[in-house]
Amino acid sequence: MKLIVEENERAMSESALHILLGAMMQDKRVNISLTSGESPKTLYQMMAPLVKDKPQFANVQYYLFDEAPYQDGRPYGPNWEQMQDLFFRAANIPEERIHDTMTDNWETYDWEIREAGGIDVMVIGLGWDGHFCSNCPRCTPMDSYTYEMDRATKNAANPTYPARAELPVTYSMGPHSLMRVKHLVMIVNGKHKAEILKKVLDSPITDELPATVLKLHPNFTVICDKDAASLLNMEDYPEHRI
Repeated sequence: MKLIVEENERAMSESALHILLGAMMQDKRVNISLTSGESPKTLYQMMAPLVKDKPQFANVQYYLFDEAPYQDGRPYGPNWEQMQDLFFRAANIPEERIHDTMTDNWETYDWEIREAGGIDVMVIGLGWDGHFCSNCPRCTPMDSYTYEMDRATKNAANPTYPARAELPVTYSMGPHSLMRVKHLVMIVNGKHKAEILKKVLDSPITDELPATVLKLHPNFTVICDKDAASLLNMEDYPEHRI
């Protein structure tokens, strides 16, 4: 694992941006996976104008790693819509280059990705309770590829999560799926993430903190700002960079 500590959120976003652009500029099909949420907002604001309508990035395909399909006739789920708002619309990414986990393909999603050459770079965030993607405490199958999870099971394991009747199931790439990614990048920012970041990095692998399993990845980079890293003992991370 490589740990990169930057001065602030913008510098953290720039570090992640350089990794993404470096992969995206390869002269071949490039598959990347991006996260929704608060942490990547600055990253996407910086990235969208750099890739919008640029022919050198026409070979980039985008894969969403989790979804909760709507059941009321809408064509897309909430993660798709959030990513449109955060990045895809501003970057003018056509729908045919965006791939999503849905009811009719979640069982073959990992195979489809493998046949397409695998994910070159995936950017994820760290949840407040140690979850990543939709892999939540006490209900993540730690040896799983993409899997289906019903909302009742997730809520039973995590009763503080909001119950959403319109989202009865979720599909998520599991820990095994992420182990296939060529470069896995986690971005973490803010004082409110300092305690959970320390727990994840210092704890043994456990489904109480699903993100702990990511430390097994052979090319795992954590990029955080100084606020998120404020509780870490840097002597414990000989490969860190500030």
